[in-house]
Amino acid sequence: MIELINKESYGQKGLFSYIVQVGTGGTGGYVTQMISQMLSIFNINGHFMIADPDVIEEKNLKNQLFVKSDIGKKKANVLAKRYSAAYNIPISSYSENYVEDLEVLKNLFYNNHLPNIGGYLFIPVIIGCVDNNYTRRVLHQFFEWTNKCIYLDVGNDSAKVPFDYGQRPMQEWSEKEKKEYDESGWDGQVVCGVKLSNKTILPPIAEVFPDILKDDDEIAPSQVACSNIVATDPQRLLTNRMAAMSVATYLNEIFQSATISNRMTFFHAKKGYMKSIEVTQ
Repeated sequence: MIELINKESYGQKGLFSYIVQVGTGGTGGYVTQMISQMLSIFNINGHFMIADPDVIEEKNLKNQLFVKSDIGKKKANVLAKRYSAAYNIPISSYSENYVEDLEVLKNLFYNNHLPNIGGYLFIPVIIGCVDNNYTRRVLHQFFEWTNKCIYLDVGNDSAKVPFDYGQRPMQEWSEKEKKEYDESGWDGQVVCGVKLSNKTILPPIAEVFPDILKDDDEIAPSQVACSNIVATDPQRLLTNRMAAMSVATYLNEIFQSATISNRMTFFHAKKGYMKSIEVTQ
C-alpha cells in the first residue's frame, strides 16, 4: 500500500487533490458524476476540472448522461455546470481545444487560478478517459515532466461490428458477425501511475503497455470526426459504467485514507467481475 502523505507533516489537513479529467465520452460522463458525488460526500478540499471540446449530438443521448436540451452544447461545460450545482462543489471546464500538447496540460494544473492551499499537500491527479494513444502520450509527457502526480487511465474495448454498421440492420448480419459482436466490447482496465518526490512509485499506462509510445502514426483527436469513430467503434453502456466504477474504487481510497492499494484493475462487464492487482513494496 502506498501512503500519499506524511501525516506528521500534514496532520489532519492532508491532500489537496487537483483533478483534471480528460475526456467526457461514453465512460467519461459516468466518471464525472462519480467523482463529483464523492468530492461532496468526503468533503474533499480540492478542485475538479473537466477537459473536452466535444459537442453533444443527438446520438449521444442513448448512452451518455445528456438530455435533448443539451444538444449543441459542449459536453464538459454541461457536466461541470450540472454537477457543480447538484453537489455544491467547484467544478470548472476547459472546452476550447483538445489536450494535444504538454503546455496545454501544464496550464490546466498550474495557472493563476490555483487557490491558496496552505497546509495541504498539492498533488495533481489526471483521469484519462480517452480512446486514443495520441492523447495518452501527452498525459504520459506530463507524468514524466512533473515531480508528483497520480495518473489513472481507463480504457475498454469497443464492440466489433460490420464495416457497414448503422446502415445494415442486425437481422441481416451473418452468424459470424453476430458472434463477434456478442463476444466483444465487454472488457477493459484501469492503470494507476504514481509519482512522488520525482520518483516513479507505480508505472503509468504507457510504461505498462509500451506500444502506446510507439504508435507514432496516430492522428490527433482534433483531426478525426467523432461521428466516424462512433460509427466504427461503438461502446457498450454497461461496459462504460463498469469502467467508471473501476476508476471510482481508486478515488474512493484516495479520498478516504490518502492511500493506494492497487496498481491495476481488469474488468469484464458481461461476466460481472472486477479484479485488481495489488501494490507490492
